[in-house]
Amino acid sequence: MSEVMGTYRIEAFQAIEHPEYARLFHDGHTGVLTEIGIKNLNSAQPSWMSDPNVFVLIAIDNEREVVAGLRIHRFNSASGSLPIIESIKEQDSRIIDAIHSTLPGGTAEACGLWSAKKVFGKGLTPLLCIAAIPVMAEIGLTNFFCFAAPYTEKMIKTNGLIEVTEVGDNGRLPYPTPEFISVVLRNPDILSMEHADEFNRQRVFELMKEPVCTFFEDSPRGSIEVHYDLRLKKGYEIPVL
Repeated sequence: MSEVMGTYRIEAFQAIEHPEYARLFHDGHTGVLTEIGIKNLNSAQPSWMSDPNVFVLIAIDNEREVVAGLRIHRFNSASGSLPIIESIKEQDSRIIDAIHSTLPGGTAEACGLWSAKKVFGKGLTPLLCIAAIPVMAEIGLTNFFCFAAPYTEKMIKTNGLIEVTEVGDNGRLPYPTPEFISVVLRNPDILSMEHADEFNRQRVFELMKEPVCTFFEDSPRGSIEVHYDLRLKKGYEIPVL
């Protein structure tokens, strides 16, 4: 076996169950946004941290640092909203109908994807995107949406997402600035993963079957060892390496 270029844990949890790790996710995400020039961020506790419909995935390195993450917001008919709706409803209110058309089967949004500079090239963000799908299946979802930046669109589509053509210009809208065109994507069936690349499809199905497991994953910087624990009700504190 070639040299292993790092060991990581990918853990999933309900935000309200592990507020300390939700805060570490938030701090890491905020730090990355600040580094790329997005300023004036609110330092107060975000509302999602106290929302039982929000689930979080984090990657932890062997220095016990949260180095990457992703959030899942399950659509709640009581609030009737998701981050993607709040982001683009003023530009195109058809996003509301697009979300509602997926009900009552259950839908969600995958958002807040980030990774720290120290793990760039380790392939953790694609693995978090893959790992999020078995978690969505576990909480009873059948499909999900994502609002993708141009530089993540290709990677996200490997997980079976397609353009939501009824919104914007075939799914594309200027956000967050007029020069920055993002795209609304949706995986229409997470149980079939019909539009996904073969590797992603098989890894999703493997993680659905065995949510606690270890894989040596290939990355641009070499093989990494990844310990997955995608159980939401662990009954103990999330362990670190």
